Amino acid sequence: MKFEGEVFAKELDTLYVSLPVPLLASLFNALFIAVVLQGRINASILLTWVVSTIALTLFRYASYYYYQRTSHLQSLKKLYIIYLVGMMSSALLWGATSIFLFPESLVYALIVVFIAGGMAAGALGSVSYRFEAYVMYNLSILIPFIIVLFIHSLREFTIMGIILILFSAMLIMASRKFYSNFHNAITLGFEQKLLLENLAKALKETRQASLVKETFFATMSHELRTPLNSIIGFSQILSRKKEIPDGLITYIHKILLSGNHLLELVNSILDFSKLKAGKMEPHRTDFFLQECFREIEMIIEPIAENRSISILYPQLDKERITVDRKMMQQIFLNLLSNAIKFSPDNEQITITYQFLNHEHIFSVCDHGHGIASDHLETIFTPFSQLEEKKAGTPKGTGLGLAIVREMIQMHEGKVWVESIVDKGSCFYISIPMTNNSA
Repeated sequence: MKFEGEVFAKELDTLYVSLPVPLLASLFNALFIAVVLQGRINASILLTWVVSTIALTLFRYASYYYYQRTSHLQSLKKLYIIYLVGMMSSALLWGATSIFLFPESLVYALIVVFIAGGMAAGALGSVSYRFEAYVMYNLSILIPFIIVLFIHSLREFTIMGIILILFSAMLIMASRKFYSNFHNAITLGFEQKLLLENLAKALKETRQASLVKETFFATMSHELRTPLNSIIGFSQILSRKKEIPDGLITYIHKILLSGNHLLELVNSILDFSKLKAGKMEPHRTDFFLQECFREIEMIIEPIAENRSISILYPQLDKERITVDRKMMQQIFLNLLSNAIKFSPDNEQITITYQFLNHEHIFSVCDHGHGIASDHLETIFTPFSQLEEKKAGTPKGTGLGLAIVREMIQMHEGKVWVESIVDKGSCFYISIPMTNNSA
């Protein structure tokens, strides 16, 4: 059985931890009976019973302290046997009261039976952590009383014996249910602990695997950029050579176009890998928004002009912001590149800005194909790509918007999108004010 040793150890521990208080109750009951029966029972027998009870109580206390100082995992069986010896001795001593301390008077006999039954009932909450232990305790106390009551001549004693049988059976059934619930609770606790340990281990392995993957992407992307830059550079030089035949110039332009596209993909992978690996932290600086958009315009306008797409920038004067300038450019370049890619020719893309409630709020709106409502969240997932309707549009990595979200979250901001299919999309950015960025 799974966790059998651990469950047994927990049950045994609970038995011992629950021992001190019942021992005091047992000693109190013994002294109470001694006082009640004084003068009605042979004094030497009564004294012997009281002394035996005290000695047994001391022994069981000693076993409790021995348990506290013992390496449990090395001697569980031995500790359980010691517990059972003490428990059975106590139960048999109480059962012996039916023979040695049973007065003829019905009233006093009823008191003794009541206290003995109370001992069996009281042990339900302290001994039932092991079902067989409680059964032995219950029967060792009550069976002698049942026998004495049945062989007695008084009819009232016989009735008391029948009641005691029913009482004993009821206690045993209750103990069985108590033990079953307790045992299942312990087992479930160990299973949950094991599950949490396995989950923690799996999470650690997943993180390590993710870090290895991101490190691999970052390394490979870095190694690829060097030869790609050489290919692009030499292609640009060759494309300017007048002695190159026109037929070869076409191929050179295709090499240059493909090289630039491949470099764009590699850069996306490299940036995303750095972001996920925590190797790219924002370096905030304070600058004019107008300057940032001029730089963005210089980079993106040639791409927009190839499609006859115009970009309308916000009217800015002295508005400032405190963010990572390179990340800010990357965010808008990614958004604008997507807007250009998914917009029809001769369309317009609009960028807006406003400062509201201590937040810088931007939007990039296009009149492209739009995004279905069930894709509005998934588009920010790494490597997620929408179906591109324009034939011949080069596929990207699906990392552009994922990078945008990561960079904005690094600035404690947020990004979201509103879109209508076949009418266009608007991407919104909100970045909280930092320092003197208003």
